[in-house]
Amino acid sequence: MRLQFFYFTILVGPAHIVARSIQLRDNEITSAQLLQVAPGSDSCPSPSDECATSAQAAPFLNAAMSKYSINSLSEQASILALIAFESGNFKYNINHFPGNPGQGTRNMQSASFNLQYVKSIPELASQTTFTSTDGLNSDQLNQIRALVLPDDYTWASAAWFLTQQSACADARRTLQASNGDEGFTAHMRCVGISDINESRMAYWRAARSALGA
Repeated sequence: MRLQFFYFTILVGPAHIVARSIQLRDNEITSAQLLQVAPGSDSCPSPSDECATSAQAAPFLNAAMSKYSINSLSEQASILALIAFESGNFKYNINHFPGNPGQGTRNMQSASFNLQYVKSIPELASQTTFTSTDGLNSDQLNQIRALVLPDDYTWASAAWFLTQQSACADARRTLQASNGDEGFTAHMRCVGISDINESRMAYWRAARSALGA
Protein backbone atom coordinates (compact mmCIF):
# COMPACT_ATOMS: atom_id res chain seq x y z
CA MET A 1 0.00 0.00 0.00
CA ARG A 2 1.44 3.33 -0.99
CA LEU A 3 1.43 6.40 1.23
CA GLN A 4 1.38 10.02 0.17
CA PHE A 5 2.73 12.77 2.38
CA PHE A 6 1.34 16.30 2.43
CA TYR A 7 2.41 19.36 4.38
CA PHE A 8 -0.08 22.09 5.21
CA THR A 9 -0.42 25.11 7.51
CA ILE A 10 -3.42 25.91 9.68
CA LEU A 11 -3.99 29.49 10.83
CA VAL A 12 -5.34 29.76 14.39
CA GLY A 13 -5.50 33.39 15.49
CA PRO A 14 -2.00 34.81 15.49
CA ALA A 15 -0.36 31.42 15.66
CA HIS A 16 0.59 29.11 12.83
CA ILE A 17 0.20 25.42 13.49
CA VAL A 18 2.13 23.31 11.02
CA ALA A 19 0.97 19.74 10.57
CA ARG A 20 3.78 17.51 9.36
CA SER A 21 3.79 14.24 7.45
CA ILE A 22 0.07 13.66 7.36
CA GLN A 23 -0.32 10.23 5.81
CA LEU A 24 -3.11 9.65 3.31
CA ARG A 25 -3.48 6.15 2.01
CA ASP A 26 -3.31 5.90 -1.74
CA ASN A 27 -5.10 3.25 -3.75
CA GLU A 28 -3.93 -0.33 -3.49
CA ILE A 29 -2.88 -2.42 -6.48
CA THR A 30 -5.80 -2.49 -8.88
CA SER A 31 -7.05 -5.08 -11.32
CA ALA A 32 -6.29 -2.62 -14.14
CA GLN A 33 -2.66 -2.44 -13.04
CA LEU A 34 -2.48 -6.23 -12.82
CA LEU A 35 -3.87 -6.48 -16.33
CA GLN A 36 -0.93 -4.39 -17.54
CA VAL A 37 1.45 -6.86 -15.89
CA ALA A 38 -0.42 -10.02 -16.90
CA PRO A 39 -2.03 -9.41 -20.31
CA GLY A 40 -5.22 -11.35 -20.93
CA SER A 41 -5.93 -11.83 -17.23
CA ASP A 42 -9.24 -9.99 -17.47
CA SER A 43 -10.98 -13.27 -18.25
CA CYS A 44 -10.67 -17.02 -17.79
CA PRO A 45 -12.00 -19.95 -19.81
CA SER A 46 -14.98 -21.89 -18.56
CA PRO A 47 -14.41 -23.99 -16.54
CA SER A 48 -11.59 -21.88 -15.20
CA ASP A 49 -9.66 -24.69 -13.44
CA GLU A 50 -6.59 -22.95 -11.97
CA CYS A 51 -7.04 -19.66 -13.84
CA ALA A 52 -7.77 -16.45 -11.96
CA THR A 53 -8.59 -13.02 -13.33
CA SER A 54 -6.81 -9.84 -12.38
CA ALA A 55 -9.95 -8.77 -10.49
CA GLN A 56 -9.89 -11.99 -8.48
CA ALA A 57 -6.18 -11.73 -7.78
CA ALA A 58 -6.07 -8.09 -6.67
CA PRO A 59 -7.51 -8.38 -3.14
CA PHE A 60 -5.35 -11.37 -2.28
CA LEU A 61 -2.20 -9.71 -3.58
CA ASN A 62 -2.96 -6.57 -1.60
CA ALA A 63 -3.52 -8.65 1.53
CA ALA A 64 -0.17 -10.37 0.94
CA MET A 65 1.69 -7.09 0.52
CA SER A 66 0.17 -5.88 3.78
CA LYS A 67 0.81 -9.11 5.72
CA TYR A 68 4.48 -9.25 4.77
CA SER A 69 5.03 -5.46 4.88
CA ILE A 70 5.96 -5.11 1.21
CA ASN A 71 5.70 -1.34 0.99
CA SER A 72 8.20 -0.28 -1.66
CA LEU A 73 6.88 -0.09 -5.19
CA SER A 74 9.96 -1.79 -6.59
CA GLU A 75 9.48 -4.81 -4.32
CA GLN A 76 5.82 -5.00 -5.25
CA ALA A 77 6.64 -4.75 -8.95
CA SER A 78 9.27 -7.48 -8.69
CA ILE A 79 6.84 -9.81 -6.92
CA LEU A 80 4.12 -9.17 -9.50
CA ALA A 81 6.55 -9.78 -12.36
CA LEU A 82 7.61 -13.10 -10.83
CA ILE A 83 4.03 -14.26 -10.24
CA ALA A 84 2.76 -13.21 -13.67
CA PHE A 85 5.60 -14.98 -15.45
CA GLU A 86 5.53 -18.18 -13.40
CA SER A 87 1.74 -18.56 -13.44
CA GLY A 88 1.36 -17.85 -17.15
CA ASN A 89 -0.53 -14.61 -16.53
CA PHE A 90 -2.46 -16.12 -13.60
CA LYS A 91 -3.55 -19.24 -15.51
CA TYR A 92 -1.70 -21.85 -13.45
CA ASN A 93 -1.45 -22.69 -9.77
CA ILE A 94 0.60 -25.88 -10.05
CA ASN A 95 3.60 -26.81 -12.15
CA HIS A 96 2.61 -28.43 -15.45
CA PHE A 97 5.82 -27.97 -17.43
CA PRO A 98 7.38 -30.46 -16.79
CA GLY A 99 4.98 -31.28 -13.94
CA ASN A 100 7.27 -31.53 -10.92
CA PRO A 101 5.49 -33.18 -7.96
CA GLY A 102 4.75 -30.77 -5.14
CA GLN A 103 5.68 -27.65 -7.10
CA GLY A 104 3.10 -24.91 -7.18
CA THR A 105 1.52 -21.71 -5.84
CA ARG A 106 1.42 -18.63 -8.03
CA ASN A 107 5.19 -18.22 -7.94
CA MET A 108 5.71 -21.98 -8.52
CA GLN A 109 7.62 -22.76 -5.36
CA SER A 110 9.35 -26.11 -5.12
CA ALA A 111 8.05 -28.73 -2.72
CA SER A 112 10.65 -28.07 -0.02
CA PHE A 113 9.77 -24.38 0.14
CA ASN A 114 6.07 -25.18 0.14
CA LEU A 115 6.64 -27.28 3.26
CA GLN A 116 8.49 -24.38 4.88
CA TYR A 117 5.64 -22.10 3.89
CA VAL A 118 3.06 -24.46 5.40
CA LYS A 119 5.03 -24.59 8.65
CA SER A 120 5.09 -20.77 8.81
CA ILE A 121 1.29 -20.50 8.76
CA PRO A 122 -0.28 -21.36 12.13
CA GLU A 123 -3.57 -22.64 10.76
CA LEU A 124 -1.77 -24.95 8.31
CA ALA A 125 1.24 -26.12 10.31
CA SER A 126 -0.71 -28.76 12.22
CA GLN A 127 -2.14 -30.25 9.04
CA THR A 128 1.07 -32.05 8.10
CA THR A 129 3.47 -34.16 10.10
CA PHE A 130 6.25 -33.98 7.53
CA THR A 131 9.40 -32.17 8.60
CA SER A 132 11.29 -32.63 5.33
CA THR A 133 10.48 -33.46 1.73
CA ASP A 134 13.40 -35.87 1.47
CA GLY A 135 12.19 -39.33 0.50
CA LEU A 136 8.56 -38.33 0.00
CA ASN A 137 6.67 -39.76 -2.94
CA SER A 138 4.70 -37.73 -5.48
CA ASP A 139 1.39 -38.09 -3.66
CA GLN A 140 2.90 -36.89 -0.40
CA LEU A 141 4.54 -33.90 -2.08
CA ASN A 142 1.27 -33.01 -3.74
CA GLN A 143 -0.55 -33.26 -0.39
CA ILE A 144 1.77 -30.61 1.01
CA ARG A 145 1.24 -28.42 -2.04
CA ALA A 146 -2.53 -28.72 -1.76
CA LEU A 147 -2.44 -26.95 1.60
CA VAL A 148 -1.11 -23.72 0.09
CA LEU A 149 -3.11 -23.64 -3.15
CA PRO A 150 -6.16 -21.78 -1.75
CA ASP A 151 -6.24 -18.09 -2.64
CA ASP A 152 -5.36 -16.83 0.84
CA TYR A 153 -2.01 -18.61 0.63
CA THR A 154 -1.07 -19.08 -3.00
CA TRP A 155 -1.06 -15.36 -3.82
CA ALA A 156 1.05 -14.62 -0.73
CA SER A 157 3.78 -17.18 -1.33
CA ALA A 158 6.05 -14.86 -3.33
CA ALA A 159 5.84 -12.15 -0.66
CA TRP A 160 6.59 -14.74 2.02
CA PHE A 161 9.64 -15.99 0.13
CA LEU A 162 11.11 -12.55 -0.46
CA THR A 163 10.72 -11.49 3.16
CA GLN A 164 11.42 -14.74 5.00
CA GLN A 165 14.28 -16.36 3.07
CA SER A 166 17.66 -15.06 4.19
CA ALA A 167 19.02 -15.56 0.67
CA CYS A 168 16.76 -12.71 -0.46
CA ALA A 169 17.89 -10.15 2.12
CA ASP A 170 20.31 -8.42 -0.25
CA ALA A 171 17.72 -8.43 -3.02
CA ARG A 172 15.23 -6.67 -0.74
CA ARG A 173 17.75 -4.01 0.18
CA THR A 174 18.58 -3.42 -3.47
CA LEU A 175 14.92 -3.20 -4.47
CA GLN A 176 14.18 -0.80 -1.64
CA ALA A 177 17.11 1.41 -2.61
CA SER A 178 16.28 1.81 -6.30
CA ASN A 179 14.01 0.74 -9.14
CA GLY A 180 16.88 -0.43 -11.34
CA ASP A 181 17.19 -3.80 -13.01
CA GLU A 182 19.79 -4.97 -10.50
CA GLY A 183 17.14 -5.36 -7.78
CA PHE A 184 14.91 -7.53 -9.94
CA THR A 185 17.91 -9.56 -11.08
CA ALA A 186 18.95 -10.14 -7.47
CA HIS A 187 15.39 -11.17 -6.59
CA MET A 188 15.26 -13.71 -9.40
CA ARG A 189 18.60 -15.17 -8.39
CA CYS A 190 17.59 -15.55 -4.76
CA VAL A 191 14.54 -17.59 -5.79
CA GLY A 192 16.78 -19.85 -7.86
CA ILE A 193 16.34 -18.43 -11.36
CA SER A 194 19.59 -18.13 -13.28
CA ASP A 195 18.18 -17.57 -16.78
CA ILE A 196 16.94 -14.01 -16.46
CA ASN A 197 15.98 -13.64 -20.09
CA GLU A 198 14.27 -10.88 -22.03
CA SER A 199 10.83 -12.40 -21.40
CA ARG A 200 11.30 -12.05 -17.65
CA MET A 201 12.69 -8.56 -17.99
CA ALA A 202 9.64 -7.56 -20.03
CA TYR A 203 7.40 -8.55 -17.11
CA TRP A 204 9.57 -6.53 -14.75
CA ARG A 205 9.35 -3.45 -16.95
CA ALA A 206 5.58 -3.88 -17.31
CA ALA A 207 5.12 -4.20 -13.55
CA ARG A 208 7.33 -1.23 -12.82
CA SER A 209 5.41 0.86 -15.34
CA ALA A 210 2.01 -0.28 -14.04
CA LEU A 211 2.83 0.66 -10.45
CA GLY A 212 4.80 3.78 -11.30
CA ALA A 213 7.85 2.32 -9.57
